Amino acid sequence: MTTSTRVPRRLDQFVPWLQSHVTLWTGQGTPPDIGLTTQQVADLSTLADDFVNKYDLAQSARADAKAATLEQNLALDAVRAMLGGDIEIIDGYAKTTGDPGVYARAQIDPPKPGTPRETAPIPTDLTIRAGSFGDLSLSFDASKGQGSVFIIERQLRPIGGEPEAWTYADTSSEKTWTDTSVPSGIASVRYRVRTKLTNGVLSDWSEDKGFFYGTDGGVGGGESSLPFGGASQAA
Repeated sequence: MTTSTRVPRRLDQFVPWLQSHVTLWTGQGTPPDIGLTTQQVADLSTLADDFVNKYDLAQSARADAKAATLEQNLALDAVRAMLGGDIEIIDGYAKTTGDPGVYARAQIDPPKPGTPRETAPIPTDLTIRAGSFGDLSLSFDASKGQGSVFIIERQLRPIGGEPEAWTYADTSSEKTWTDTSVPSGIASVRYRVRTKLTNGVLSDWSEDKGFFYGTDGGVGGGESSLPFGGASQAA
């Protein structure tokens, strides 16, 4: 499959391009006006219809999966919040009664003595993986203490332009995060991560990691070897 810049790589751009060109080529009159036979254009139209139908189904399934994940996370937050409150009641009861057996009966560990942390670990080993729909999945290594979160920033470089300022992207409680809003028309995107502890202590920023689309070159760029919807490489 060609990765020429004559044909869009990103699926969200490729689908309308494909549909418009099938219509255009079908309307050219009796081939060989553009060198294609009637059968060749008809065959392409059949394959294009099949692909677009499957693309629409995949988009719908993806939206359903996002909605289900959101509902799951909301339910998880609710049950964790109530569970945390219940455990605080158990802690208060054990302290008030002076009965350490409360924890054995509840089958939970007693709280550890509080030792405030003065430093936060810096995330390392950032990696980026491209999805079929233009998303970029970021993962990294970090020591995740209870309640720690990770602040993610993003830097874009437009085609033919200089890198823009770092901007806040999201805060994640997990060591993986997916950027579902990567804009088109960029040459590269970079990410960096820092850890935030529950007491507000912040780590330094991690080393940044970039993903290059090979549109107008750039360090670590180059032409894509991925099919439509892909990009070049992380560096």
